[in-house]
Amino acid sequence: MRQPARSSAGAAASRLRFAIIIALLVFTALPFMAQEQPIPAELSFLNKVGKPYRITYEPWTEMQMPDGDRRANGVGKVVRGKHWSFPVIVSGAMTQDAIWARIKPAFLANGWTSVHEWSAGGLELFLHYQKDGVEAWATTGPGDPERAGVDMVEIAPMPFKFTLTPPSATPEPVNAAVGDFPWLGPLPGSKFRSSAPDPAPFYVAIKGAPEPELVATGSIIKAYYAPPDGLSNPLFRIAYHDALTVAGWTIVNESMGSDVVISAHFTKNGRNLWASLHKNDTFDIRVADAGAVNKDMGSDLKTNCHVAIYGVLFDFNKSTLQTASDPVLQQILDLLKKNPTQKIEVQGHTDNVGGDAYNQTLSEARAKAIVTWLTQHGIAGDRLTAKGFGKTKPIADNATDAGRAKNRRVEIADPKCAAPSK
Repeated sequence: MRQPARSSAGAAASRLRFAIIIALLVFTALPFMAQEQPIPAELSFLNKVGKPYRITYEPWTEMQMPDGDRRANGVGKVVRGKHWSFPVIVSGAMTQDAIWARIKPAFLANGWTSVHEWSAGGLELFLHYQKDGVEAWATTGPGDPERAGVDMVEIAPMPFKFTLTPPSATPEPVNAAVGDFPWLGPLPGSKFRSSAPDPAPFYVAIKGAPEPELVATGSIIKAYYAPPDGLSNPLFRIAYHDALTVAGWTIVNESMGSDVVISAHFTKNGRNLWASLHKNDTFDIRVADAGAVNKDMGSDLKTNCHVAIYGVLFDFNKSTLQTASDPVLQQILDLLKKNPTQKIEVQGHTDNVGGDAYNQTLSEARAKAIVTWLTQHGIAGDRLTAKGFGKTKPIADNATDAGRAKNRRVEIADPKCAAPSK
């Protein structure tokens, strides 16, 4: 049987009761949500000068103090620790000079030392505090009428210890579906989110180059939720930068803005691992084992007569080999040492950026550079030839960054192989 419709007044009353219940729930939950942080003891005197409010707090960060144009004259310091930032209401002080007349003496009378003061173009004070084992740095200055701004970092070590185990000579098993990488795990307090293989090519931004370079044909990506008490961008960058460096990784590139991106390369113990770490609200770790990708180089050469080799990196628009190329070149070297009668032709290829003559010359020079590296490492010169093809043999669409990266490649070919070389 069909129920009669509610009256509009009844429906409105029901919605009102529901809104009141939700409001009460939110109100009672507020103490457990984000709360305004109290100011630290070394700034407690500001409660007598005015009224601090909208206090923001980071458990740990790294920052330049002062920031912006104030650094231009060489005054400043990079500091790490707990960070507070907030305005202070200075009642009745309607001009910058009036605010300054109350804020500046209060700092100096409460254990703070003036490091530098700017007066031209706006007032600002750079300050240092050191007492009873506490060290802090701060900047302060007047803003709007009856307002002063305060930025302070209390020096403190990172809130956790974080180390990484270097990859060993024997490749460790990695589960692409679950678990952490054995040598590149998450920060303490993070929570595992997902893991999956990614068949997409792995690119690395090379300093000075306008386009990233292809270094591996696939990777594994593991994603994590940040610790529940938060994870600042500087803490993420510094923790991983320092731990990667100590564990023997080379930082290839890093950037920090609203996101953090770190690229790293491990070439010790006969390994060739590329890693890319990215943080925004969550963070992920992507690793490509380029050494595993090229492990069948010998059988591929026998089957296909030629093999495309990625991860041989040159300085931009030059034939100068980067040291990051050594693991890949070592694999070619190992192949030739294990097969002492094997001869190869090293072939250089470019994308279509630039003229025909330029690309032909560059591809030849890069092929010769690889031959030189191999002879310097013990391979007889009569087993090696170098040939450049410029942009005449693309294997991908030169209209895209990804396609150009695939076309910028080195190949090794067996000159006696029956199958035609492509």
